[in-house]
Order: sequence, then structure tokens, then C-alpha cells
Amino acid sequence: MLDDPLSLPARASVTATTWVLVAASRRALFKGSPSRGSRATVALLYSAWLVSTAFSYVPALVRTLGAVFPVGLALGMTAALASLWSPAARRAFDSLDDGEVRALLSFRAIYGALLVALASIGHFPVSFGLAAGLGDLVIGWAALAMPVRLGADGPPWARLVVHGAGLVDLAMVLVMATTVVRPWSLAHGNAATTTALPWVAVPLMFALNAHGVRRAARAFAEAVGGGSQPARRVRGAVP
Repeated sequence: MLDDPLSLPARASVTATTWVLVAASRRALFKGSPSRGSRATVALLYSAWLVSTAFSYVPALVRTLGAVFPVGLALGMTAALASLWSPAARRAFDSLDDGEVRALLSFRAIYGALLVALASIGHFPVSFGLAAGLGDLVIGWAALAMPVRLGADGPPWARLVVHGAGLVDLAMVLVMATTVVRPWSLAHGNAATTTALPWVAVPLMFALNAHGVRRAARAFAEAVGGGSQPARRVRGAVP
């Protein structure tokens, strides 16, 4: 558990990796002169990282994780879902080029390896570590190995495959986090204290995948039947 010699460096690796993910996301999503909204979003992301860090290392806060873990996860996922209806967020995610999409998705492979490592030292249930870790590895490496472009100038089927698979994997992670990890953690003294991953990284990756699926679906809709009435109805249904 937390007394394993590798516990602190393993958890610190998750915390540091999430800070780098936030920094990389800021650079990729908010290009040029930052607007007031983008500055507020960046401040919110770094604040969420700081809060998650405190709940990962401050003993008094760690002891409350059984109660607050679902709250942090729910807040992060609510923000990720709300971004789908934000014109500024849609423009930011749609502006990602091929290299930026691959770079951000490569963090999935890093987290996958860390999850397997944490499970191996008793920091997560093995069933979760293997399922979530291997899923992240597959998505991360698939994004890097995709032979066609994943940006807005690439074929929509490639984005649909990568981001769709990423959403399915994250849905599994969310279910297992609440039904497997949380009760297991409570039974083992709040052992799974790497809250930067579920509270910050998972919502960020969910938003990236969700916007990728949205953009691919819209591209498919725009390719359907020119200006026909059914095609316009399909396009109108996609944010």
C-alpha cells in the first residue's frame, strides 16, 4: 500500500504527468492572444490540478477521499461535457492539428503504464489496473501509429475510430472507478490517492475524445447528400 518504497515516486509521477498534460493542453488549445475566457479556463485547469495534488498528499485531506472522490470526478466530467456546448471550446478543440492531437493522446499511453505499475504495488485493484492501464496503452499507441492524419484535415473515419475507442475506454474507466476503485480504496485506508488522474486527466481526455467524435460526426454529416433536407437535419443535430 502507501508504505511501499515505490508508492510516493509512482504517485508523484502521476501528479507530474498531469501537470505536463495541463501545460501541453494550454499550449495546444489556446494559441495566439489569450482571451478572457481562455485565461479563466487555464486558471481553472491549474487550480483543479493544485486541489487534486493537495488531496493526494495532505493526510487530513486524504482521509476525506471516500466522501469527496465522487464530487471531484463529477465536477470534472460536468466541465468536460459542458465544453461540447461552448462555441469557444469547440473552436479550440477543432483547431488542433495532427501533431497536437497525437501529442495529447500519447499521454494515455503514459498513464496506462503508470496504472499497471501502481496496481503492481497494491495501489489499485489489479482488475482495474490491468483493464484501465491496457486500455490507455492501446488508445495512446493507436493514436501515434495511425497512418493517416488525425487533425481537422484528416479523414473523419480515423478520428471516429481513435476518439470513439477512447470514449468507450474512458466510459469503462469511469464505471470501474466508482464501482471497483472507490470501495476498494475505502477498504484499504484510501490507498488510491492519485486524484490528479481521475479529477483532471480523465475529464481532459474525455473532452478531447468527445470533441474529436463530434467533429468527425459533423464531417460525415456535411458529406451526406449536399444540401438535401435529411443532410441538413443530420448536420443540425451535431454541435
